[in-house]
Amino acid sequence: MLFRSLGVDYRFGVAATGLHTEGGRVRAVRVDGGEIPAEVVVLAVGHSARAVYEWAVPAGIAVVRKPIAVGVRIEHPQRLIDEIQYGDAAGHPNLPPAFYELTAGAPERGVYSFCMCPGGWIVPASTEPEGVVVNGMSLSRRDSPFANAGLVVSVGVDDFGPLGAGPLAGVGFQRDIERAAFRAGGGRFRAPAQRLGDFLAGRASDSLGASSYRPGLTPADLSAVLPPFVAEALRKGLRQIGARLPAFLLSDALLIAAETRTSAPVRFLRDPVTLVSPSLGGLYPCGEGAGYAGGIVSAALDGARVAERILATA
Repeated sequence: MLFRSLGVDYRFGVAATGLHTEGGRVRAVRVDGGEIPAEVVVLAVGHSARAVYEWAVPAGIAVVRKPIAVGVRIEHPQRLIDEIQYGDAAGHPNLPPAFYELTAGAPERGVYSFCMCPGGWIVPASTEPEGVVVNGMSLSRRDSPFANAGLVVSVGVDDFGPLGAGPLAGVGFQRDIERAAFRAGGGRFRAPAQRLGDFLAGRASDSLGASSYRPGLTPADLSAVLPPFVAEALRKGLRQIGARLPAFLLSDALLIAAETRTSAPVRFLRDPVTLVSPSLGGLYPCGEGAGYAGGIVSAALDGARVAERILATA
């Protein structure tokens, strides 16, 4: 579907399937059903644009591995987070649902909370039919009885496997976890989950409490879903957090897998000054999916930077 506004054409339901190049420069974007001529192309895809990655690498566009973080969503009753953060003032009508940011350190691994959602929901974010991915969101009312956040472990490019596996090895690393979560969940995008107390004790959960995740949860042992080094780092990080905030280690809090899409596992190389790909003139990698941002605001700022460079050369 084509929608035109303010001099811009928006094409919905149309896939970009490649680039037409001549003489080391981009000349057009290949899309379903034809090509769109272009001397300048801004590659501003999301961090889950695997279809784009899979045609870009064979096309010779310079792409390298990038570190990521993976783990789980952790879900508590919002009232508990309010009590931890506000103390005796918890429940005051003028106080919003409480927020937190937590960090810990396992040997050579960072463990930290990510994208905390007060009064929020855990939502499915899968992009493939046999993988389970979870994410979090808060509605503007923030009126869910639950609080959730990503709780993730830093993963280096060497963790993806040997360099000979190529620049998309991080995609394979993510995909293996997501497929393991799909199998452990039992299908229909149910997510595997474990009580926090059981996870720390190293035993599978045989039952689970209420959750905001709508497709449903399946009791599981997340050590069979996550890579061993990720599960161990999470346990160590949680114990460190619990030493500072004992109430956070609520035995019945839920860990829900898998949080794998914190950022792109690749970076499209670009010149640090011109911001153009060294492998293809006229191509400007930009934003989170290209490996240059870690969220909405930083992606927008990177987009503004790229736009300024394009205008400067026009």
